[in-house]
Amino acid sequence: MASTSRPPSPLLVRVSEATPRICWKLRIYFQSKKSGGGECSVQPLGQWDQVTFEVKFKEREAKERVLKKKNHQIVVDDKLVAVFLEPTENPREKNARPRTSSRTQSQDASGEKHPNKEYIPNAVDSCVQKEKHPNPGKAYLGVQRTAYLPNNKEGKEVLTLLRRAFDQKLIFTVGESRTLGKSDVITWNDIHHKTSRYGGPERFGYPDPDYLKRVKQELKDKGIE
Repeated sequence: MASTSRPPSPLLVRVSEATPRICWKLRIYFQSKKSGGGECSVQPLGQWDQVTFEVKFKEREAKERVLKKKNHQIVVDDKLVAVFLEPTENPREKNARPRTSSRTQSQDASGEKHPNKEYIPNAVDSCVQKEKHPNPGKAYLGVQRTAYLPNNKEGKEVLTLLRRAFDQKLIFTVGESRTLGKSDVITWNDIHHKTSRYGGPERFGYPDPDYLKRVKQELKDKGIE
């Protein structure tokens, strides 16, 4: 009888924190029943990138089972590390350069409507700091951020402005993150983004009636209007 398995299927994953044993831990996890996966290989996308990995499953069905599971996390050195998934058939090509892409998410399983879901950017590669950065020549890791905008006229206007700001390399900078308590990392460059759909301003989410007005002023201060 013919096999039902299909060709190896890659999956791009990112972890919330880089640790020395993270690659090994990811391979064990994605081969376990806990993840729903199966036989696979795991390798980092780049020499300096220890938070973004390519997982290649021997069977496509294993990747599909992993994608059906909403939340993934592993324990490394007694610390909980979140694992984020991004399905792609060619993760190296997709992760080749910073870019933005938009996707409308009109409702979730409960039927509740939400703002547009906007990736700014979808992926950023690891790189070496330039003269304008705090420590030229020192490497820094890539990062993924997800921002949300309302699906209305003003939200789309802000989206256009944010894309212009991203193209001019104004959205991110390299410096010290007070949230992470680390230096030489990618941080927001004084243009605030809503990284949650819920929780209000305290959790960088909605509702926040004055957000669009504020972010347009922040963009204007950077010369984007």
